[in-house]
Amino acid sequence: MLKTYLLELPRNTKRLIMVFTDIITLIAIAWISLVIRKDGFVNIYEEYEITGASSKDIIHFLIIAPIITVAFLIGMRLYRSVVRYINVKTYASIAQACLLSTLVIFSYTSYMNILIPKLIYPLYFILSTAMVFYTRYTASSYLAFKQRNKRKRVLIYDYDEQSIKLSELLKNNNEYEIIGFVIDSDKSNKVDIAQLRVYKISNMDEIIIKKQIDEIFMIENKKNKRKLLTAIKKLENHQLKIKKVPDIDDYATGKISISDFKRIDIEDLLGRVAVKTDPYLLKSCIKDKNVLVTGAGGSIGSELSRQIIQHSPKKIILLEQSEYFLYKIDNEINNTDTIKNRNVLVRSYLGSVTDKDFIENIFTKESIDTIYHAAANKHVPLVEQNPISAIKTNILGTYVVAENALKANIENFVLVSSDKAVRPTNIMGATKRFAELILQSFQDVVDTKPSDECRTKFCMVRFGNVLDTSGSVVPLFREQIMSGGPVTVTDAKVIRYFMTIQEATELVIQAGSLSKGGEVFLLDMGEPISILNLAKEMIRLSGNEVKDDSNPNGDIEITFTGLRDGEKLYEELLIGDDVSKTIHEHIMSANEEKLNHSEILKYMEKFYTLGSDSSLVEIQNILFDAITGYKPNKKNVISLKSNN
Repeated sequence: MLKTYLLELPRNTKRLIMVFTDIITLIAIAWISLVIRKDGFVNIYEEYEITGASSKDIIHFLIIAPIITVAFLIGMRLYRSVVRYINVKTYASIAQACLLSTLVIFSYTSYMNILIPKLIYPLYFILSTAMVFYTRYTASSYLAFKQRNKRKRVLIYDYDEQSIKLSELLKNNNEYEIIGFVIDSDKSNKVDIAQLRVYKISNMDEIIIKKQIDEIFMIENKKNKRKLLTAIKKLENHQLKIKKVPDIDDYATGKISISDFKRIDIEDLLGRVAVKTDPYLLKSCIKDKNVLVTGAGGSIGSELSRQIIQHSPKKIILLEQSEYFLYKIDNEINNTDTIKNRNVLVRSYLGSVTDKDFIENIFTKESIDTIYHAAANKHVPLVEQNPISAIKTNILGTYVVAENALKANIENFVLVSSDKAVRPTNIMGATKRFAELILQSFQDVVDTKPSDECRTKFCMVRFGNVLDTSGSVVPLFREQIMSGGPVTVTDAKVIRYFMTIQEATELVIQAGSLSKGGEVFLLDMGEPISILNLAKEMIRLSGNEVKDDSNPNGDIEITFTGLRDGEKLYEELLIGDDVSKTIHEHIMSANEEKLNHSEILKYMEKFYTLGSDSSLVEIQNILFDAITGYKPNKKNVISLKSNN
């Protein structure tokens, strides 16, 4: 109760209490100094032996010494320090104040001819410093004891400079108590760093129980990503205790706080190390250029916009058909706090890529240098049910934008494609593959013209699933887990390639810079991931257990719903075997069969004749004829065969 009462007192009241305490204790210290010098009891009514100091001199000393010392403590702002958070710097200031006050006391008593033995002054300095130290330390320990009992016990991964700095910053924190460091090595044994023990990661099961560890902090940055992934896997039984700490320098400068320390998520468990970017390739098609992003409000388009704005374009043009999504990305991009170059112009256009007049107007008004074409219908089951929408956006829309790009002699045109375009089994994949063929045919047109007349470079970038984008299994699983399950997986054997949205967009930008015209670029997606394992990991990371035959008392069940129309068990990135390297080790270029421009025009006429009353078989027949490798689901294949 007393502790709570003291903590809740006004700050000025606490300062007065400390001043009063110091005066009383310093009077006692002055008295003790006299006692030590005399080696016995001091009677203020008698003359002080050896020096002949009168009782008046002694009383004068006992009064003036603490007043001068407290005055110096006040002058050095030591009563403004919060007692619970005193540190080495505070103690150094206390020693300095006591030393200066002792010198002033000596000068004052000498000037006033107060007969105090000279040995008293060093005794007073030593004892007063020790007493002021002691009162602060005792108050700090008393007031913080309750908080310490509630603090979470923490280990910090690694003991490099950043980790040691983190331990120092959190030393007086009320929420965490740093117990030691953990290192991924068997060489370290019984080592102390910054007065903290270093433990081996191989002993974590025992250490976590013995030391009652609540959390493990890992400082996160691109340089140590691979190292952290290894450590996270080795701490498999304790992953729920792990928290990622952003750049420690940001914490030290107050840019981030403890609330920004996040638990690991599914991205950290996929075992993928983000690809190192090439600064030149990132800026080549952007810096000081006018850049158009279609589908700018979508998952990929919005991240492209965020990346582009950081590389100093002259102007960024946002094109989006959803008013809500355009408002969101426009508002974000116009937030000057997020833009390095605040002179970037932002233009936002609300409309569809299928609207010819609308697109022509944009190309007339804006002097565009680079286009990232991300506008697309991409959700496989929805597109399968609404094929005309996909035909319009993915095929007709791509043609309209590409045609205007060619007419305006745009420098770079980059199509964001998909692994589903490879031997497609669904409308979405087939329409994306035809969009690729459109660009390849336009590049053939460019190549037939003199280089001084046309310089447009068309290319396509093909990659797999992107984590946490709309339609991804990750947000779906997360929502299902939050609602208590079940988590739905189409098939136990389904595997998919994954990468982070930031990595995907960075590679798209870099691939566009590599283009000489007509390439299909493939991004290195790493190893495919089992969707079933992904679901299990996400359930475990949420703090729940999978409920199945081997664990009937688990929390969340996984159910299998069967493959939906057009879905594959696995996805591919390459149609043929003709693939070559580029100067970027994680970007490859594929040489695949294509259609000439006259053939594209023939099929475009057929696509333009399709309407809302067109049957699925009619649509599939055109795609089947145009795209080698297109194999829709079995019941429609029969119809296709019978119609050809």
